[in-house]
Amino acid sequence: MSTSTGEETETEETTSESLLEAFERWYHVPGVGLIMLFMLWVRLQPLDKFTRNGQVFFAGNDAWYHYRQVSWTVRNWPWTMPYDVYTQYPTGTRADQFGTLFDQIVATGALIVGLGDPSQQTIGMTLLVAPAVFGAVVAVPTYFIGKRLGGRSGGVAAALVLALLPGVFLRRSTAGFSDHHVAEVLFQAFGVLAVMIALRSAEREKPVFELLLDRDWAALREPTKWAGLAGLAIGLYMWVWPPAVVIVGILGVFYTIALVVEYQAGRSPDHLAYTGVVIGVVSAVLVLLSIDQFTLGVTSLSPLQVGISLGLAAGSAFIAYLARVWNGLDVQTIRTVVLPLSAVLFLALVLAPLFGFTFLPYPFAIIFLIAGSLAFGSYYVHEDERRVHFPLAVGSLLVLGLAGARFLVPPVYNRLISSLKQTVALSVSDNILTIGEAQSVVGAGDPFFQTATQFFGSQYGLSYILALVALVWLLSYLYLGEEYRAEYLLVAVWTVFAFLMALTQVRFNYYLVVPIAALNGWFLGRIVSFIGFKNITDEAFDIEPYQVIAIVAVLMLVLVPLVPGTNMTSTTVDQQAQGLSPGSVLIWNESTEWMQQNTPQPGQYGDADNDLGYYDRYPDQDDFEYPEGAYGVMSWWDYGHWITTKSERVPVANPFQGNAEIASAYLQAQDETRANLLLEALPNRDDADGAIYNLSNEELRSLIDEQTEQEAHEDTQYVVIDYQMAGGKFGAIATWTGPGPSSYYNQRENVTVGGQQAALPTRSESYENTMLSRLYFDDAEGMEHYRLVHEATNQRVFTSIAINESGTLQPTRFVNQPLPIQQYFQYQMQPQYETYNTEAESTVKTYERVPGATLSGQADVSSPTNVTARVELTSDTLNRTFNYTQTVQTDSEGNFEVTVPYATNDELGPEDGATDVAVEATGDYEITYGNESARVSVPETAVVSEDSSPIEVTFDGNASTSSSDESEESADDLERTDGALLPVRHHAPLA
Repeated sequence: MSTSTGEETETEETTSESLLEAFERWYHVPGVGLIMLFMLWVRLQPLDKFTRNGQVFFAGNDAWYHYRQVSWTVRNWPWTMPYDVYTQYPTGTRADQFGTLFDQIVATGALIVGLGDPSQQTIGMTLLVAPAVFGAVVAVPTYFIGKRLGGRSGGVAAALVLALLPGVFLRRSTAGFSDHHVAEVLFQAFGVLAVMIALRSAEREKPVFELLLDRDWAALREPTKWAGLAGLAIGLYMWVWPPAVVIVGILGVFYTIALVVEYQAGRSPDHLAYTGVVIGVVSAVLVLLSIDQFTLGVTSLSPLQVGISLGLAAGSAFIAYLARVWNGLDVQTIRTVVLPLSAVLFLALVLAPLFGFTFLPYPFAIIFLIAGSLAFGSYYVHEDERRVHFPLAVGSLLVLGLAGARFLVPPVYNRLISSLKQTVALSVSDNILTIGEAQSVVGAGDPFFQTATQFFGSQYGLSYILALVALVWLLSYLYLGEEYRAEYLLVAVWTVFAFLMALTQVRFNYYLVVPIAALNGWFLGRIVSFIGFKNITDEAFDIEPYQVIAIVAVLMLVLVPLVPGTNMTSTTVDQQAQGLSPGSVLIWNESTEWMQQNTPQPGQYGDADNDLGYYDRYPDQDDFEYPEGAYGVMSWWDYGHWITTKSERVPVANPFQGNAEIASAYLQAQDETRANLLLEALPNRDDADGAIYNLSNEELRSLIDEQTEQEAHEDTQYVVIDYQMAGGKFGAIATWTGPGPSSYYNQRENVTVGGQQAALPTRSESYENTMLSRLYFDDAEGMEHYRLVHEATNQRVFTSIAINESGTLQPTRFVNQPLPIQQYFQYQMQPQYETYNTEAESTVKTYERVPGATLSGQADVSSPTNVTARVELTSDTLNRTFNYTQTVQTDSEGNFEVTVPYATNDELGPEDGATDVAVEATGDYEITYGNESARVSVPETAVVSEDSSPIEVTFDGNASTSSSDESEESADDLERTDGALLPVRHHAPLA
C-alpha cells in the first residue's frame, strides 16, 4: 500500500514538472493567440454600423478606392488596375499607390470566401473586415521583435501593450477603415524583424567579401539566406505602399552608423555590410519586377525605389571598403586631411545662409551631429585617433555627396529633400496640411513640449515614456555594454525615425506603435533579468516577494494608464473602436445613388453611343482620350472616390489630390464666365505656360481656341456641392490656390441680432460671389448654364453665433457653421447665445451644366431696359418651391436675348443621353419688363442642345402682379416632419 502511494506521488510530481516544463516552453503561444483574438474582437466591434440595407460602407475616402481596386482585381486576378479612366477627368490617372499587394491579398481572400465567384456584397464584406485581420496579425512580428530584445516574456508583454494601445493604430486597424495603412504597419514590422534576424546571423557567421571571390557558398549560406529574406520582406513592404522606400532610407542611416560603430569597436564591418548589400540588391530586384514607368515617382513603384535600394547596397559596400583603406593610412595623413575637410564643410554649412544661399542645411547638420557624437563616443571609450576620425570622414563624404547632388542632379536632390520634409523633418506644405491625416502633431504657434506630451499621452499612456527610457538604455550598449548587438541599434534608429514621422504627420503614429510596444517588452525583459527571476522549472527556483512586487510594478506602470478612468485614457480600446462609423458618405449616399440612376452612362451623354467600361483594362498613358459622350463631375477632391465608386461617374478631382488646384480655382471663381473657362481649358491645360488658374480670361479663351476636336468634347457636365464645402472645408479650398480663407470673411460688420446692432464677423462679398456660394446658397440664381437637378433630403442650418454678455454681443469662432437642425435649436434655446445670418440648405446639391435655351424678343422701349425671365421650380426631394430669375438689358432698340438653364417640361432621361431631373418647373417662364409680360414654354431639347434656335418671345400687353417676394412662403413657415420643425424653404430664417 505504501509502495503504491509512493509511486503515485512520484507520478504526480513528474506530471506536475512536465506541465510546468510544457507551460514554460509554450506559454507564449496561447498567450499571443489570446491577445490576437482580443485584438480581433475589439476591431470588429463597429461592424454593424458599416452594413445598412444590404449595402457595405467604409470610413473615410481612400477605403472606397481600395474597394474599386479590389473589385477590379477580383475580376482580373491577380493583376491590379494600372490606369483608371474613372477618376481625374479629363486625363485619367495611374492607380499604383492604391492597387498594390494589399488589394491583391484582399481580392484573394474574397475569391476564397466566394468560392471563385464572389458577389459584390462578398467583396465588400471581405474588404470591410480586412483591417481587423491585418491589425490582429501585427501582434506576431511585434511579439518576435519584443522576444529578440527581451526574451519571450518581453515578446508577450510587447504584444499585450500593442493590444491595449488606443489611438491612430487602433482606428486604422478597425473594421471599416479599409485603407492600406494597417498593411503598411504589418509589412514594415515583418521587414524590420527580418533585418534583425539577418544581422544576428551575420554576427554569428562573420561573412566577408573574400568568401564571394572564393565561392565558399557553404560559409555564406546562412547569412545570405536571412539577408535575402530580409530583402524580400522590404521589397514586399514597398509592394504594399511605394512610398515605403522610406524604410530603405532608414536602413541606410542604420548601416552607416552600424558600420562605423563596428570599425570603432575594432571589428571588421564586412559581415554587416554584406547583409546590407544583399538586402539592397534583393529589394531592388523585387521592385524592378513590378515597375512599368521610368520617372522618379514616389507614390508608384519606379526607378526611384530601385535606385535607393541599390544605393543601400553600394553605400554598405563602400563603407566596408573605406574601413579597409583607412587601416592602411597613417595617422598623420588622416589628421591632415580629415580634420580640415570636416572643418571647411561645417563652416560652409553654417556660413552659406548668411550670404543668402539657401542650402537646406538640416540634413547636412544632422550628418555632422551624428558623426561628431560617434567620434566623441569612440574617443571617450577607446582614445584611438584613427577610430575617432573615421566617422568624421564618413560624414564628410556624405555631405559632399549631398552637395554634389544639389548641383549635378537637382531633381533627385529636390525629391529627396521634399520627401524628408514631409516625413521626418516637421515641415509640411500648407496644401498638404489641408489633408486631415497629414496634420502635424504640434500646430503652428502651439507650445511644442506641452502639445506633444498631451498628444502622445493620449495615444500611448505612459508606455511612450518607458519606451524612451528603454531607447536610451538600448543606445548605451553602443560603447558601454558587453551585450551590444547590431539589431539593438537597428531598433533604436527605427524608433527615432518613427517618432519623427509621428510628429510630422499624425497618421504616421501607426508606425510608432510597434517600436513603442517592442521597447516596452525589452524594458520588461531587462527588469526580469535584472531582478534575477529564474525559470520556474529550475530546481533552485525560489521566488522572492520583492521580485513579484517589481514585476507587478512594471506591469502596472505600463498597463494601468491604458485602463479607463485614469488621467491618460477615457475609454477602453473596444469603446474607442465602437466609435468608428462611415461618416459623411451616408449623407452623400442619396445623391450618389441618384446620380448613378438618373444621369447618362459615361460615353452616352448627349445621346452619344459609346461605352466606357467600368471594369475594363486601360493601358498606362499620360492622357486618356475619352470618347464623345463621356463627361466629368466637379466637386472638391475629398469626394472624388465616392463619385467614382458609388455613382460610377468620373470626378475631376480626387483624394490623390489630382486636379485639386483646378477644383479650388473653380469653386472660388467670382463669376460664371471665369468658372466655365477654367473647365473648358482643362483638356489642353498642359499647353499653357503655367497653371491655368493663373491665366486671364483672354488667355484661357486663346488656349481653348487651340484645342483639338478630341479635347473640345471632353466636357465637365455636373457639379456637386455639399454643406462641408460651404462651411468647414472652405478654408482648405481657399488654401490650395489662394488667397486664403481669411480674405473671405469680414472681421467686423454691423448686423442686426435680436433687435440690436452689433459689429460681428460675417461672410464677405467675395465669398458670396464665389461659384461655391452662388450654387449652394443661391441655387444658381441669375446664372445661364447651371441648373439644380437634385438636392438631398437631409438639411443643415448655416448660422453664425455670438455670445450675449450682459446685453452686449461678443463674437465667437462660429461663423457660417453648418449645424444639424436639432443642434441649431439647442443654441436657440440658450439665452447666452444669439444666432445671426441663418439659412437652411440641403446637405448635398447636384447641378448640371447645360448650354441653356435662348429666349429672344423685342421690347417696346426707346432706351436700354431690364427684362426679367422668371420660372417657378419645385424640388421633389425637399417638397419646396423657389423661383429662378435671370435679368438682362435690352439694346437701344429694345432687342434682348436671355439664356435660361431650366426646361418647362421633363421629356428626356438617361436613355436619351440626358438627366432625369428632380427639380422641375411648375409652369412656363414669365418674361417681364415695365408693365408688359409674356409666357414662354421651354422644351428640354432647347436647354441641352447647343444648336437649338432661339425661342421667340411675344408680349401680350398684360402686366404680372406677382413678384418673387410675394410668391415665396412666409419667413416663419416651417413644416413639421417626423416630429421635428424643419425649415423647408431656401434661406428660411429660423431666428
